[in-house]
This record gives sequence, structure tokens and C-alpha cells, in this order.
Amino acid sequence: MVQFNLGEFEPVADQVLVAVAEPAGVNIGLVIGPKGCLVIDTGSSPAQGASIRRAAERAAGVPVAAVLVTHWHYDHLFGLAAFTDVPSYAHDTVPGWLSSPQCREAAHGLGVEVPDLVAPNRTFSLARVIDLGGRRVETVHFGRGHTDGDVVAIVPDAGVIFSGDLLESAGPPDFGDDCHLKEWPSAVDGILGLVAENTIIVPGHGAPMDRLAAFTQRAEISALWGQVEHLIARGVRLSDAYSEGEWPFDEHTVVGVLPMLYGQFAAAGITPRTQLPLA
Repeated sequence: MVQFNLGEFEPVADQVLVAVAEPAGVNIGLVIGPKGCLVIDTGSSPAQGASIRRAAERAAGVPVAAVLVTHWHYDHLFGLAAFTDVPSYAHDTVPGWLSSPQCREAAHGLGVEVPDLVAPNRTFSLARVIDLGGRRVETVHFGRGHTDGDVVAIVPDAGVIFSGDLLESAGPPDFGDDCHLKEWPSAVDGILGLVAENTIIVPGHGAPMDRLAAFTQRAEISALWGQVEHLIARGVRLSDAYSEGEWPFDEHTVVGVLPMLYGQFAAAGITPRTQLPLA
């Protein structure tokens, strides 16, 4: 049976807090304004979303004024049913995922009923400002990466950026079948362009990161795509790819993602070509 729990909200900057929600170890953000607070991501079930809301309002001392979902994955979206009475923001692509086979599979694994899940009620394609009564949170879609609808939350007066799962420090990024690996580094570049020396980056999972850690992970993501592109150009088949390549991530991560990457190249008409011996 899946165990859901929520850690305490802990400060990372002035009136900006983070709690960790299990079973996925996802970072739940809390930005406190004069008249209300913003919750960033909602946990893995409607019941967990309700727990997050109670804990957020207790920690903030003001009611929840709005919610932001950084992307459609279950650990970020499935708790949104606890926030239907406030504005909830996400990228335009997020509602469509609720009817997908991937969503149904995730819900089944968690013991969550799909009809109990709700879509965000305020979607956008590029950017939106959320006003907490004098404190602004800017949310931006820098492009496809971890999913097609990743958004980033920027708290300018606190020097904090919530990256969602475009960045992770608990381990390698999660390269699911719905990721867009070629475009991912460009989305991270949008984050890096906003990062100053003292900026705190709160990733989707794991401890806060600094600019160097984010830059390093961006380079690793780019290297993964580039290595596969190089191997396919050399005529290396999927079955030999791991042993033939030089990889920025551990064997388990790379072996798991290679079939998806070879599939993405094949869908674009790019497949390994047999190299004929020279006469």
C-alpha cells in the first residue's frame, strides 16, 4: 500500500518555504504574501493535497490565494482537487494529460480514482504573474523539456526560483517517455539566464541548488542527447549503445532512457546506418 506523508515546511528564503511530500519526494513550495500564499505543486492524491493545504495555511498564517502546478506528473498535479476554490495555474498542455493512458496508469498505481482528479482553472502558454497582495510571483514556460508543459516560478524579491523537474538534485533527472530531451537544455537556459550569484534554485526533488549545480546538470542533459546522436551517426545499434558510449549519468539511468531516445530519433527518420568496409 502506498504511504503518503508530508514533512514540515522549512524556510529557504524570506517568507519562502519548502516541504517534502512522499511517496515521490517532491518539493512543495510555499510563497507567503501580505494577503495570501501561493502553493507550488500539490502532491500525489486529492487527500494529500488537502494535507498540503492545511499545512501551508498553518505555516503561512494566511489563506491559500493561488496554486501553481509546474507540470502534469502525478506528484505535482494529483492533489489539485483540494484547491478548486482558488485560482490554479499551469501550462496549457496540462489539462489534456488527465485523459491520457499515462495518467490513468499513475492513478491506478496510487489507488487514486481518475474522476477525482481536477484540471487547473487558469492555464497559459508563455507567462503569468501571480499577485499575493503586493508580492509578485512570476511563472514562465521556457519551452519543452521534462514534459511539454514545464513552468518555472520566480520569486524576484527573495532570489528564489522553483524549477519543477527541469532540474533535480536528489538524483539524475527523470527521463520519461513524455520528455523532449533535445529541447530540454534550452528550457534550463531560461532558468540560468535569471540566476545571480546568490539565487536559490529549488528543484522538483532534492536539496536547493546553486548556479554551478544547475549549469552542470544542463550540460549533462545536453551531453546525453549529443552522445546518442553521435552513436547513431556512427551506425551503432541500440543493443550496443551503452557499451560504445561515454555517458554523463549512471548505467541504470542511461540504459533505461536509451530505447526512448533511439525511438525519438527513429520517429524523425534517423536510424543507424551500416558502415561499409573500405575496399
